[in-house]
Amino acid sequence: MNRILVSVGIFILVFTASLWIFFPFGSYIETMASQSAKNMGLRMKYEGMSSGMFSTKLTSISINDSEIGDFTFHHTPLTLLTRHMSVDVKGIYNAKAKISDSDMEFDVTTSGAALDFIKEPVSLKGNVNLKGKIDTKTDTSQITAIVDKMLLKTPLGEMPFENITADIEAKGKTITINRLRSNDKTELDMRGKIRLNKLNIVNSEVDLAGSIKLAGQKQSITIKGKIDNLHPMMGGAGSSVSEDEE
Repeated sequence: MNRILVSVGIFILVFTASLWIFFPFGSYIETMASQSAKNMGLRMKYEGMSSGMFSTKLTSISINDSEIGDFTFHHTPLTLLTRHMSVDVKGIYNAKAKISDSDMEFDVTTSGAALDFIKEPVSLKGNVNLKGKIDTKTDTSQITAIVDKMLLKTPLGEMPFENITADIEAKGKTITINRLRSNDKTELDMRGKIRLNKLNIVNSEVDLAGSIKLAGQKQSITIKGKIDNLHPMMGGAGSSVSEDEE
């Protein structure tokens, strides 16, 4: 009886080891990545793939024809059971993420210059950091964004804003900016929505409203239009915002 149990145990170990060694992680990851992109309405392409027991690398990934970088997926034998793994991204975007077949937690850093689909009158400078979680099955997300510096051309001239943070929720094609504010003397403070065009980002519709502080007085400001054709507007002298209305 003991010999039978030992034989069964050895068989299980050998079978499990063989499954891990010969399991086609590359094909599995290709399918999972493609399906996640499809669920979010995105087009994904890549130039090459290399795969081993502990990692799989997809090189020169692009999303909707925009270059992202190289993705390295880290896996273990438990990946076959949990379908969880970690990912590193190196390139125009640098990121770390934890993904499964249902959600993804991420921390992404890039430069404002890399977001070249955002045109004047808005330009981002320095680093841009995004942290959050996406539910890939329901296409919902919670995101915190931090931007070093933003320049905004207004009817009163170009205005700089620094240390900008934004609390963002997304559901399908609707992005809700719960609050976007700068930590500087101008005190930009805005809220609103973006109607996202996933296949052509520049055609996304922006509708934000809020206030800035000029000479100690709050002044209303709106930013509307498509991402590549935004129209900032300032309120007149009679439209200043009081502290009680904030």
